[in-house]
Amino acid sequence: MYPLGRKVAAHGVFAAVFAAVLGWELASIFGLGASAPWLAGAVIVCTLVAAEPARRRVQPVRFGPANRITLARGILVGEIAAFMVSPGDATHAAWVTGAAAIALAMDGLDGMVARRSGLASPYGAQLDMELDSILMLVLSILAWQWNRAGAWVLFCGLARYAFLLAGLAWPWFRRELPPAFRRKTACVLGIGGLTASIWPWPWPEVGTCLAAIATGALFLSFGVDIAWLVRRRTGDVS
Repeated sequence: MYPLGRKVAAHGVFAAVFAAVLGWELASIFGLGASAPWLAGAVIVCTLVAAEPARRRVQPVRFGPANRITLARGILVGEIAAFMVSPGDATHAAWVTGAAAIALAMDGLDGMVARRSGLASPYGAQLDMELDSILMLVLSILAWQWNRAGAWVLFCGLARYAFLLAGLAWPWFRRELPPAFRRKTACVLGIGGLTASIWPWPWPEVGTCLAAIATGALFLSFGVDIAWLVRRRTGDVS
């Protein structure tokens, strides 16, 4: 019924193993914890699993080059996740900042390739969104662990998952939202702000300020969407 399933699984296994091997190399180079390879590989697995409902709904016939680019970016995000078991010294922070900046710069590349190749699909968009969410979560955890910001910065990484859980409790929370460029802008500000906050600034206040900008942008964006849903909580949900 889903002929692409085996190809997705093959791509996922290759990417997860490759990410784990790189995570092991980083662990030996930077002195990371033993769970670093597992964290790196888990990013690929979690991204594919989270996007699987969309794939089964859309049933695309090809995996396509754009989704391969997304997986390549996922490997990079996996190596960032490997640093969640590190003390976060200046060298670690500089490496993570550089890797996250590259991942952010690659964010629009997969979409551009999908459109030019005529293979753009809701599945590819969902895959990209799930990876962005994981990157946001990883960066917010690192910003908190490495004392760039207080626990409030975890809002950046947990907000979307809390939003999805709310949809399980209240059906009207699952109403389709109108398109808004604001969400993409908030996502870029969130990832960009968290990335910059992790840099080993000589003045800790700079990192905290950047993390606050990221958190504020996402808080406002989610707030607008929640207000829109609350005003329309009655009536049929499409």
